[in-house]
Amino acid sequence: MPLPAPFRGAAHEHRRSLLMSDASVLLVAVIWGSSYVVMQDVGESVSAAGFLSLRFLTALPAIALIAAPTLRRITRSELLSGAFFGTLLFGILILETVGVKHTSAANSGFLITVSVVLIPVLERFISHRRQSVMVYAATVTALIGCGLLVLEKGLHPQSGDLIILGAALIRATQITLFGRRSGASAAQSLSNLTLVEFVVVTLLAGAASCFTPEPVWQAAGAVSGQNWLLIAYLGVLGTSYAFFIQLRAARTSSSTRVGLILATEPLFAAVFAVLTAGEGIGLVQGIGGGLIVLAATVGRHFEGRGAANGPPAQGEEPPRADRTEVQGRSGTAA
Repeated sequence: MPLPAPFRGAAHEHRRSLLMSDASVLLVAVIWGSSYVVMQDVGESVSAAGFLSLRFLTALPAIALIAAPTLRRITRSELLSGAFFGTLLFGILILETVGVKHTSAANSGFLITVSVVLIPVLERFISHRRQSVMVYAATVTALIGCGLLVLEKGLHPQSGDLIILGAALIRATQITLFGRRSGASAAQSLSNLTLVEFVVVTLLAGAASCFTPEPVWQAAGAVSGQNWLLIAYLGVLGTSYAFFIQLRAARTSSSTRVGLILATEPLFAAVFAVLTAGEGIGLVQGIGGGLIVLAATVGRHFEGRGAANGPPAQGEEPPRADRTEVQGRSGTAA
């Protein structure tokens, strides 16, 4: 029996909304995939800390506009949480920015995705949350792919690969800790939290640049017009825009759906590395990267399905869907 016209219209509108949401998230994956090549290009003339500080300076106005409606009601809890997660975010991004200088853009894109499948392992120990056997199988598969990438040139891995793996581990830890919400933290404003995170990253990166030959204020004056465009591209699109799209998409569809789409990021990283940076991808590297992407996709699909989850920790409540944020490299946006 066909649905009445009002229900057909609502169903069509819902499908259209999901399609637009998926397309927006896919654009985020494309932007993030291109970010490794951009970081390599700008990193040739700007220190990692200086680049990071300038990038977040360009991101702050946009995220401040998003947070404007709730900023007057910012709480001490939001300030403390934002400072803590902003410090972790700075650690992730400074390692990524340094690491990409010492390995290929393709490897960077593949290796940072390991964080996706490390999260269930960390949740098992931190939150006592068990997953289905397929999730842990995906973790093992990702680690095998990681080994193929790191040891592609024999038993002498590139230093950049190990640095990127360090960033992936911190990212996985950050997302796991962010997911442990009490009743109080679930009421925190995500836009306020993210604005505080961005400010903290800007300040820490600026302070770190003072220990380099070219502090951020000197780097700003020496940056070419082309590099300013690349920095603004990552700041506005790869950071503020990516945060807004993730937040809106997670509420329109689901965090898992968003995560599955974002798992395509390393594929775009490889495409940009080949087309714009002239990198080649060997057979072993391709197999390793493919295993990581496969593991991330399977892990996302089976996450939470058939899991024998233990009871929430004392004082913890299950996360509410309407407060969920997908924490990737930008909002953490990378």
